[in-house]
Amino acid sequence: MTWKIFSRKKHKEPWRLIFRPHGDMADIMALPGAVLEGQIAGRYLLSSTVTPGTVILQGVSRKGILAGVDVAIDHEAATEHDVDVAYQPRSGRASLRPAETVNFEEMMLKAGDEFVSVGRNPDDLACILYTSGTTGRPKGVKLAIKNFVSEHQSTAKALDVTRKDKIIGVLPFFHVFGLSNILHLGLIHGASIVLVPQYSPGSLLKTIMENHPTLIMAIPTMFVHLLAVLERRKVRLPESIRLCVSGAAPLPKDIIEAFEKCSGCRVLEGYGLTETASACCLNPPHGLCKAGSIGVPLAGFEMKIVGADGQELPPGEVGEIAVRGEGVTAGYYNLPEETNEAFKDGWFLTGDIGYQDRDGYFFITDRKKEIIIKGGLNISPREVEEVLLGHPAVKEAAVMGRKKGEREEIVAFVTTKGEISAKALISHCRQALSSFKVPDAICFMEALPMSVTGKVLKKELTDDYRDERRIRRKEIGPGPVD
Repeated sequence: MTWKIFSRKKHKEPWRLIFRPHGDMADIMALPGAVLEGQIAGRYLLSSTVTPGTVILQGVSRKGILAGVDVAIDHEAATEHDVDVAYQPRSGRASLRPAETVNFEEMMLKAGDEFVSVGRNPDDLACILYTSGTTGRPKGVKLAIKNFVSEHQSTAKALDVTRKDKIIGVLPFFHVFGLSNILHLGLIHGASIVLVPQYSPGSLLKTIMENHPTLIMAIPTMFVHLLAVLERRKVRLPESIRLCVSGAAPLPKDIIEAFEKCSGCRVLEGYGLTETASACCLNPPHGLCKAGSIGVPLAGFEMKIVGADGQELPPGEVGEIAVRGEGVTAGYYNLPEETNEAFKDGWFLTGDIGYQDRDGYFFITDRKKEIIIKGGLNISPREVEEVLLGHPAVKEAAVMGRKKGEREEIVAFVTTKGEISAKALISHCRQALSSFKVPDAICFMEALPMSVTGKVLKKELTDDYRDERRIRRKEIGPGPVD
């Protein structure tokens, strides 16, 4: 087993990086166990297929060398310059391991029968989780004990979670949605968690039909896949399911309506961020559920819409969503400037644009960094995406701005489930959008770059995108650059 804990025992912070390329049941105890031991847990970031098997560490200020086992290192010089040295292990049971690591099997064999937890204060750091980095570089979010406690109390109260519940565990536990609203929520309140080891629409549906869960928490992509399978097989979900919750990305209104009609289950759309330890807003399970809305703030959270000057805006006016409460992070790891930019007068600025209606329900219209300015007019990519998704031949859509000479143009990246021309899609958009919002170009793709939580990585669609995870050698002499 390759489960290892990377310890920072030399330094002030007892930080442990949980490195598990292949997940299994040990994930259930790994992160909570580290926290109970008084450690600061941090999950790895695993690169895409471009550089498979690469662990990404960001925000770490220590200098270090990772070398092959046969590489000669001047350890004296490394110590003199305060540089840590670790060796890449050989394969095999007797292989060398990276410095300061503990093998999971060895740790379990040496463990005692008695468990003793370490006392912690509410403000103590529990873990560092990285954002998905859809528009920029991922940031390490510092989450304290009180952030998780507040989140669990808020979510349990909203969803009426009890020990009788069965929660489908299809989301990854290294992401805040799965970690906080499934793993921790289930463990703390005694609910069962039905694990789906390897996601596929068929395996998810099979697990649901065989185990009769009460709660399904998933991302929009999974609901879209489930809808397609249900329609194809002409079946409905078990009557045991009392609620489905969608989060991590927007779920189009027509998908919600179609899923509810086909499955017989109610779908609630919610909203949360890594910075809020997951959900901070949700459509009420027993109240008015507004399609297209992310709902109302959960207990323990406050939300408002602010303008560019930071002042609160009245209902109906579009601005940036701000959040505060016990569940909100204190900031980003080793990123003081980004932390200062994100917090104003005790409120966390989410970077999401939206509005609040007169009933107190919040609606998201876009990401602040994604707004397209064309001819001095603001254009919402999400509005254009929803029109494109309304065409029966369009499977996925991502809209963004692109410089063409001195002007900005609107580009739509789409995947399809049937034959359709760019001219036909532009004509479709003209029927529902103002002329200045109609895409200037349509780019057909086999697949859109996605994060593990189903968010489109728009930064990878830009012309100047460069994968910073790849290590390139600097040019030496007249030879080419790798």
